[in-house]
Amino acid sequence: MKNAIIAVLTVTTLVVGYIAATSTLRLSLESLEGKTEPIVRGDLVVPINATGTIRPRRRVQIKPEASGEVVEIARRAGERVRAGERLIRLEPDEEQRAVERATRELERAKARLEEARLALKQAKTADLQAAEARVKQIEASLRLAKYRADRAREHPDLYHEEERLQRESQYEDLLAQLASAKANLEKARLAIPRAEQAVKQMEAAYESAKQTLGDAKQRLEKTDLVSPIDGIVADIRTDIGEVIQGGKTTITGGTVVAVVLDMKRLVVQAEVDEADIGRVLAIAPPWSRPGHSAGETMPEDLQEAAAAVEHLPEITVESFPNETFHGVIERIYPEPKLERGVVTYLVDVVILGDEAGKLLPGMRADVRFTSEHAENVLLCPNEAIREGPGGALGVFVPDPDAPPNERATRFVPCEFGLDNGNYSEVRSGLKEGDVVYTKLPAPRRGKEG
Repeated sequence: MKNAIIAVLTVTTLVVGYIAATSTLRLSLESLEGKTEPIVRGDLVVPINATGTIRPRRRVQIKPEASGEVVEIARRAGERVRAGERLIRLEPDEEQRAVERATRELERAKARLEEARLALKQAKTADLQAAEARVKQIEASLRLAKYRADRAREHPDLYHEEERLQRESQYEDLLAQLASAKANLEKARLAIPRAEQAVKQMEAAYESAKQTLGDAKQRLEKTDLVSPIDGIVADIRTDIGEVIQGGKTTITGGTVVAVVLDMKRLVVQAEVDEADIGRVLAIAPPWSRPGHSAGETMPEDLQEAAAAVEHLPEITVESFPNETFHGVIERIYPEPKLERGVVTYLVDVVILGDEAGKLLPGMRADVRFTSEHAENVLLCPNEAIREGPGGALGVFVPDPDAPPNERATRFVPCEFGLDNGNYSEVRSGLKEGDVVYTKLPAPRRGKEG
């Protein structure tokens, strides 16, 4: 048994030693002979990378307008709901009492309005006419009294002194009565605009009472809290037995009791660095750019919107690492976001396809925009690009004229185009299939250059 264990340990030691020696030899050979890679033909994409958060296109917070005790919760978080379907039901008794109070107040307001209208009618007819008639009556009597008083003064020999004094007194009394009658007439005339103003006030009070009753009836109907949209219930923030104060009776506008998400369209709100936003603007569809005209809107049909874009942004999430989703830019926000000295711009990207339904709000997503691209071009690994004699850019290739064992190289000047960080477009100097050094060999007897 002991000999067997020793034998196993010996074999293991030999195997480990062999693997280590092989790896060392491979590294040594690579260091000596260098590393090469062929020039291939393919498509080159220059990406702009950004990260963001998935969110629904619409997130509706539901606040109750009515007050009352929660007596039913018809939907729970995670369940689908259609527009108009009940989420929560409140006990209607309190709102029913509010309707009854508002009805009584409306009846009182109507009675006060009728009284004001009658008062206005009286001010315009009976009161005014009586005042005018009184003035005319006194004026007629005054003319006669003046004639008699004037005659007594002009012919004192025809009248006794007592009669003359009586006529003079009667005339002066009628003058006083006329002044009083005219004052009453002016008072009657001034009463008309006051009565008209009172009618307007009572009409406003009546309309206010009508509005109050309408609101009360609406709140009574709103004891059924329904979803305003088709979507998924994200949260129910109350429970049976809890008493809720309606938004009409609170300063804060009410408490959020439910949240519904419109999951028909999911959006990644990506944060694009200020250094890249210019290139994103250049490839963005017209409807998404800041300052676009009102007539330039994103088509409701997402397939139609996607067809109008040459290169769709690619979206990946950690939850589905082997899948790539696509989207279309819906909106670029003009106001920057500053956080810890870093400036970014928010870009909304609508996720396309039925597969978007598996994604959930709040997931972090990586978005890759295609800023530039070239199709069917020669591709050179960036590791092979070096600066040669005279400062020109190019690559080192095996020298075909040197003996094979000398590992000699030759510098080839090249013209490069687009660069995606890993590969560069070769515009001249190389052809498909050429082999270039990504790691130069150790020189032996040959000479580089």
